[in-house]
Amino acid sequence: MTSLRKTVSSLNLLATFESAARHASFTVAAAELGVTQAAVSQQIKVLEREMNTALFVRAHRRVNLTPAGQALATTISTSFTQIAEMVETIRQPAIPDTVAIGITLAFNQFWLLPRLPEFRARHPHIKLRLIADDASTDLRPAGLDVAVRYGKPPFEDATSIASCQDHAFPVCSPALLANLGIAPDTADIVKLPLIASDIVNPTWMPWRSWAKTVGLGPALGKASDLSKLRFNHYSDTVQAAINGEGVTMGWQVLLSNQLREGILVRIGSPSVTPQERHHIVVPKGHRATATVQAFLDWIMERFAAEA
Repeated sequence: MTSLRKTVSSLNLLATFESAARHASFTVAAAELGVTQAAVSQQIKVLEREMNTALFVRAHRRVNLTPAGQALATTISTSFTQIAEMVETIRQPAIPDTVAIGITLAFNQFWLLPRLPEFRARHPHIKLRLIADDASTDLRPAGLDVAVRYGKPPFEDATSIASCQDHAFPVCSPALLANLGIAPDTADIVKLPLIASDIVNPTWMPWRSWAKTVGLGPALGKASDLSKLRFNHYSDTVQAAINGEGVTMGWQVLLSNQLREGILVRIGSPSVTPQERHHIVVPKGHRATATVQAFLDWIMERFAAEA
């Protein structure tokens, strides 16, 4: 496919031509483009020279398209319309009093969404736009006002303004233990059905890493390798555990609601506290609006309460 930039020296030439062709006037085109009539005339001459053909027939106070000019005008008009329609389709509207929040799928599902009614009751006029994605996103080009990110600072694109530590330990449904006749504090986790994860990110604490950290030896890692149930997303492992399918890795902050309500129970006492933390981050150079600051104040308050 021929490159447009190799065909025409400047895209401005085509924009000028499109306006002049649409109005059949260099003078009206000049007013629309905010330039002089002489500048429009010069641009058209350059384009005709590059095309090696006349595009307009100059008449008194009016210009008419030549057959070549008409063909080019039709194509450019159609193309510009398609471009304009696509721009409008993908453009995100600028909505006042809106906070754009970047967050992982699991943190959104298990931590933020259950707490959002409190924020919305306190600030009913504020609109929230939640972008849930496990992929690392640069806050600046993504247009995010704030994000909750798990890791260790410094972050290249963002500044951490608050953080919360988490603790990892095995969890399962109380129904699973009841069916097996086992108490959660005396259960031998190696003998329980493990739910395994294919998540590549090591900060999600795979079974092998957790066992090594708490000094349980290789048996747990081998058991997870033989698991009959595996998922590639943490939210699914948690739901499977709630359904009584087996034991998954639990996080004290992330699953605080499920643990408090008894939907999931902790197995045994060993726990790992990673160096990574949940961070509230804002784009570097960020100057928070009053709307964004209201959300930041609320989520930092919740982090402090649950730290």
